Amino acid sequence: MRTPISTRFNDSLTAIQRHARQVADEQTRLSGGTRLLRASDSPMAIGRAVDLRTSSAHLDALKRLQDTADSRMSESEQAMADAAQVLDEFHQLWAQTQNGALGGAQLQALTLQAKSLQEELKQILTRADSRGYRLFDATELDVVIGGASNGVGPVTINTVGGVGGLRVLNPTLEEGWEKDQSLDEAVELIVSSEDSLVQKLVDTLSEGKRMELEDFYFLEASRAMIHERIYLGANQARLERARVRVENVQIATKTSLSEEVDTDYSKSTMEVQKAKALMEAAQTISAQIGTMNLFQKLG
Repeated sequence: MRTPISTRFNDSLTAIQRHARQVADEQTRLSGGTRLLRASDSPMAIGRAVDLRTSSAHLDALKRLQDTADSRMSESEQAMADAAQVLDEFHQLWAQTQNGALGGAQLQALTLQAKSLQEELKQILTRADSRGYRLFDATELDVVIGGASNGVGPVTINTVGGVGGLRVLNPTLEEGWEKDQSLDEAVELIVSSEDSLVQKLVDTLSEGKRMELEDFYFLEASRAMIHERIYLGANQARLERARVRVENVQIATKTSLSEEVDTDYSKSTMEVQKAKALMEAAQTISAQIGTMNLFQKLG
């Protein structure tokens, strides 16, 4: 059975169009870096890619939260160290006032130092981080560093310090006292109220007297800040482990996403060359048919 010349000509035109479209698609894949140009290319791959992109976006958000937690915890640790140092200086000042060689005038001269330390302690305990969050405010202490997807609840971490351990500076305060106070109120109770040992030290020095203490309360308060730093350090280690986990999962997710959607450059380049060769062959056939005379077409 002979194939009509018109059929061969139409087939060659169809082949030219098909291979030209294939060349254009492969060149788009090469330039865009993605092998999925339309949903029909691979419906299952597109579905998996959507899930992987969602997971990747969630991991990016977790990394930003982890960076926030890390930054705030670094500032919190510095604030705790500063508070501990000021409390140590309070202890040293109190110990200095116990020197019997100091008279009333000398004791009054130490009042300015005590007031300066009192103001510095208050500023440290009300200090905020670069984003405006109080570094000792129990209501602003948690940041999500993991979970919150795939059926896993949000994993939060304590990123700031606490003033609960400083209740030794006010004998009227009981365990858990800070839970019912705002930060400003709590700081007032331990630094400036009439029952505060800090305020009593300032007042007694201004009168040229010595403040009698039954124990090393200022030193105990300093140790409370050290314990807060230890607790924060444990959370920093926890944050670092969470950061490593997120980075590992993110690498695996990006690798899987790349396998699903990224262009295979060697394969795509070969497809371009193949499609061009077939298109040129079809163009040659079309050109040959186009130059035939009537007798050739009939023969």
